Amino acid sequence: MPTENDIVRGSSRFSFKRIAAYGVALALCALAAFLVGGAMIAIDRMQRIAADSVAASKPQIESRVGETFKLLSTLADQPALIDPATPVMDKVRLLDQVNEHYGYFLICYIDADMNVWDETGPASLASRDYLQKLFATGETVITDSFPAGADGATLNYTVAEPLMDEGGAITGALFASLYFSDIVDILARSVFDSQVESAIIGSTGQIMSATPGYAYGDQFLEPLRPHIVFGMSADKVESELRALNPVSFWTVDGLNVRFYVASPLEGTSWDVICTSSFWNTYAQVMTSIAPVMIVVVALIGLGLLLIRYHFSRQMEKARLLEKSVIELERKVYSDERPDDVDMAEILELTSSGLTDGLTGVVTRSVFTSKLDGALRHADGKDGSLYALCFIDLDDFKLINDAYGHAAGDVALKSVGYLLREYERRYEGLVGRYGGDEFVLLMTDLDDEAELVAVLDEMVEALHVDVKNADCSFMVHGSMGVAIWDRISGSDALIDQADKALYLVKQQGKQSYCLYRDEDQA
Repeated sequence: MPTENDIVRGSSRFSFKRIAAYGVALALCALAAFLVGGAMIAIDRMQRIAADSVAASKPQIESRVGETFKLLSTLADQPALIDPATPVMDKVRLLDQVNEHYGYFLICYIDADMNVWDETGPASLASRDYLQKLFATGETVITDSFPAGADGATLNYTVAEPLMDEGGAITGALFASLYFSDIVDILARSVFDSQVESAIIGSTGQIMSATPGYAYGDQFLEPLRPHIVFGMSADKVESELRALNPVSFWTVDGLNVRFYVASPLEGTSWDVICTSSFWNTYAQVMTSIAPVMIVVVALIGLGLLLIRYHFSRQMEKARLLEKSVIELERKVYSDERPDDVDMAEILELTSSGLTDGLTGVVTRSVFTSKLDGALRHADGKDGSLYALCFIDLDDFKLINDAYGHAAGDVALKSVGYLLREYERRYEGLVGRYGGDEFVLLMTDLDDEAELVAVLDEMVEALHVDVKNADCSFMVHGSMGVAIWDRISGSDALIDQADKALYLVKQQGKQSYCLYRDEDQA
C-alpha cells in the first residue's frame, strides 16, 4: 500500500525547483545577450565618436591655418612691405596694427638678412631651418610647433610668407605665429565624447597640440608598435601618416582596446588623430541600457513569481487530496502518515545597473540657446548696441545644380569663415541656421551709424569668389538685420531679422535691410 511519503515523493517530480532553474537560466541568457550586445554597440560607437571628432576638429584647424595663409598673402602684396626703401619701423607699426586687429600671437617683418624686427630692433633668425627653406625656395612654409621666445619655452606654430619684388627677388618675409593654446582649444571643443583623446602629430611623428592623455613632444607611434592588430602594422600606419593619407587602426594591450582615426590637415604636414577607449565607451553604453536590462530581468522574475503562485495553489490542492487519502488510510489501516511536502524557494535575479562640422560655426540649437543667455545677461553692456543679422546665400540651389554639392560645401565654408571674423571683431556669435542660412549676433557696436558701416562692409565681403577643383564662381548673400530693443526675446529678434531679410529678397537681393516696425505695417 502506498504511504504518505510515497505520495509526496511522487509529486516532487513536479517541484518548482526545475522551473526556477529554467527561469534563472533564461535571466542569465538575457544578461549575457545584453553584455554582448553592449560590446557590439560600444565597438560601433567608439569608431563613430573618434571619426566624428576628427571630422569636427579638422575644418576648424584648417580654417585657422588657411586664414593665416590668406592674411599673409594679402599683406605680401603691399608695396610698402615689399619695398626695401620703406623704413623698417614703418613696416613694424603697420604689422602691429594688423596683429592687434586679428589677434595673432605675433605678426612680424623679416628683412633680407633674416633679421626679425619689432619696436626694440632686429634679432637674427638665420638659424631657423624654415627661414632657410623659405629664402631658398621662395615658397610659403608652416612649421611644426616649437619652443621660442626669450624664455625658450613658449610654444607656437609659425606661418611664413616671402616678400618678392616685381623681378621675383626676395626682399624679405612675413611670419605669423599662432597661439599654441588656440589649437589645443579647438581639439578640446571638437571631441564628441569626454573620453575621446585628440592630438596633432607633426611632420616627424611627434605629438604637438593635444588634449589630456598625450605628452607633448613624445613620438606618437613608438609605444603603439607592438600592439597594432587586425590586419594593420606599425610600418603601414607610419607609411600612411608620412604620406598624409587618412588611416584608422586598432591596438590591443592586454585588456586595453583602443581605436585610432587619423586624417591629414590641408596646407600642413600634420595629422589630427582622435582616440577612443573600448572600456570607457562600454561603460557608457552599459549605463545607458542598464534600465532595459533591469526591466527584462525583473519581468522574468515576475513571471517566476506568477508561476510559483499558480504552482503553489495547485500543490495546495494536491496536499488536500493527499490529506483525504491519508485520513482514509488511517481509518482503514490505522497508519500514521506525515503530510508535509517540501517546496523549493524562488530565485529572484536583478541587475543594476551633442559645432557644425562643415562651416565650423555653432549649430542652430546651440546658437538659439546662447542667444537667450546673451540677451539675459546684457546688463553689463548697457551702452552697446546689439544687432542680429539673418544671412541667406542668394540662388544657392543654382550653385549646387551647376557645380555640384562639393562646390556648394566650399561656398558654405567660405561664408562661415568670413562671418566668424565678424564674430571675433564684435564680440558676437555666429551659427548655421539652415542649409544656406546663417545668423550672426554682434554685441560690441557703439551706435546705428557704426552698424550701418559694418553692414555695408559685410555686404561687399559676402561677394565671395569661390574656387573648387576646375570651377570658379561668385557667391553673394542678402541680410535682414534687427536691432535689439532690450525688451524683445530671442525668438522675436530672429523673427524681426527674418522679416527684414524677406524685404531684401523682394527688392532684388545682394543687399541688407534694417527691420523697422513701420516697414512691416
